[in-house]
Amino acid sequence: MASGEPIDVSVAQDGGILKTVLRAAPEGAAGPPFPGSEVAAHYVGTLESDGSQFDSSRDRGKPFQFSIGQGQVIKGWDEGFASMKVGEKAKLVIRSDYGYGSRSMGANIPANSNLVFDVELLGFKEKEKSKYEMTPEERMEKASKLKEEGTKEFTSGNHAVAADLYKKAAELVDEDDAEEPLPDAEKDMYVKCWGNAAMCCAKSKDWPEAIRCCDKVLDRVPDEAKTNVKVLYRRGLAKMNVGELKDAKADLMAAYGIDAKNKEVRKAIQELKKRNVEAKEKEKAQFGGIFGKVGLYDEKEGVLVPNAGGDNPHVFFDVKQGEEALGRIVMQLYMDVTP
Repeated sequence: MASGEPIDVSVAQDGGILKTVLRAAPEGAAGPPFPGSEVAAHYVGTLESDGSQFDSSRDRGKPFQFSIGQGQVIKGWDEGFASMKVGEKAKLVIRSDYGYGSRSMGANIPANSNLVFDVELLGFKEKEKSKYEMTPEERMEKASKLKEEGTKEFTSGNHAVAADLYKKAAELVDEDDAEEPLPDAEKDMYVKCWGNAAMCCAKSKDWPEAIRCCDKVLDRVPDEAKTNVKVLYRRGLAKMNVGELKDAKADLMAAYGIDAKNKEVRKAIQELKKRNVEAKEKEKAQFGGIFGKVGLYDEKEGVLVPNAGGDNPHVFFDVKQGEEALGRIVMQLYMDVTP
């Protein structure tokens, strides 16, 4: 499109949006953006009536982003940007009914105002579907790609990044309906990805997160507790390292019961025995020291005997019943102790 030629780019061709190209897009530039694309653009907005500026992304130094064709912006933008390519600069003169119509927008845009925008399309990309918008085949395809990316990151030693990719892959294939069992293909992907995520967390010594990843497998697919040595081993190892020794023993012995020759499992069991001995010795040191101490009174030079010399003042009460004397009650008075 040649520069300087105002053309009507409204869908209805009613003159509602007049575009003048200020700078053509480079040859081979992408675009126009299709409906649903996430668009990034710069703009300066002014009133056609007096040229006063009411807004500018350039002044803020940050591009404006929106999904085109979704009603997130005024109609003049949805249709105007749909005529542009990446790198193109243009002036859009937008009639009021393609702008804000009879509404005023704050103090700067009166009702029924025609608007002028100096715009630049910086880029656009397809908006990713949520997993609920994907078909089962699309979810599996996306999960497989994430799993492959996770494996590459793991091989490069980026364990935290790899763990996040594996988790995203696992979450994609789960329907979030714990009542329904996962189909075989999805179940295999789910179990492997959460298991790999647990492995990454163990490598990073993020033991609580390793436990959570293993729980995701064993809670969602309970039968894995009968066969999955790796998940049981990793949860047992993680629980041992957070001090949950009893639970760690249960997981490690379950793994040992499935594969008694597994070297990692056997090594972890030996380490667990060592941790148990250390825990008992520590407990003994803590409580044995308390009960082995000398008695409270034995630490003193002698037992305190109040008024050992017998020189405290005494008081007494004579007790009678009628005229009959029943006896006398005698009491000692103490200044600062009691007997």
